[in-house]
Amino acid sequence: MGAKLVVLLGLAATSALSDSVRGRIVTDDGMPLPASARVALRCGATAQSEVGIDLEGWFEFSNLPDPLRCSAIVAARGYRTAGVNLAAPPTNPLVPIAVLHRLGKNHGESISVTHLSAPADAKRHFHAAVRVLEQETEGGIDTALDHLRNAVRAYPAYAQAWFEIGRLQLALADASSALQAFQKSVQADPWFVSPYEPLLLLLRSSGDAASAERACTKLRQINPALPPGCGGD
Repeated sequence: MGAKLVVLLGLAATSALSDSVRGRIVTDDGMPLPASARVALRCGATAQSEVGIDLEGWFEFSNLPDPLRCSAIVAARGYRTAGVNLAAPPTNPLVPIAVLHRLGKNHGESISVTHLSAPADAKRHFHAAVRVLEQETEGGIDTALDHLRNAVRAYPAYAQAWFEIGRLQLALADASSALQAFQKSVQADPWFVSPYEPLLLLLRSSGDAASAERACTKLRQINPALPPGCGGD
C-alpha cells in the first residue's frame, strides 16, 4: 500500500533521569506495523530485553542499566532493521530520530497528508481494515471495506482510505466503484501519488480520454520527469 514506506521512530524520555524511555513507531503512509514487530534493548554488546509494540505504535523500556551505552533495535517483518541510540532521546515524542524503509516497494508512491490530519475514529477504522487484510481470512475484503467506508464517513477527505477502497474494489472486479474511489482520493489530495496510476488505467479503459489527460497533467505536476501522456501513449 504505498511503494516506499518509511517508518519514523520518535522517542521521548519519561523521566529526567533518563532511566526510562517510551517511544512511538509510526509509518509515513499510515500503515500500522505487523503485530509481530518488536523492539530490542541492547546495552553495549549485550541484549538486555525485548518488548512488543501496542496498536498505537508505542513501546517502553524501564530501568535502563546505562542509557549512554544503550540502543533500541526495531525489527518488523517486511522492513529493514533500524537502530536508535538512547543516550539522549528528544523530549518531543514526535521528533523522528530513525528511518526504517519497507522492503520490496516500488518508487513513486507516497502518504497522503490527509492521513496525518484524519480524526482518531477515522484512523481507527483505517487501521482495523489493514489488520483484517493482513489476516487473509475468508470475507476479509468485505470486512475491510466496511471499515474503510466507516473511515471516509467519519472523514470524507480521507484520500488514503479512498485509495484503499479503490484497490479493494478492483480486487472484486468492480471497476466502476474503483474508479469513483480513486477519483475521490485525488480530489481529496491532488498531491497524493498512489491513486493516479490505477485512475489513469480505468479512465483510459472506459474511453474517457479527456479525464485521463487531466489526471496525467496533475500527475506530471508532481513528477515532471514523466513523459507526455504519463506512459499511456
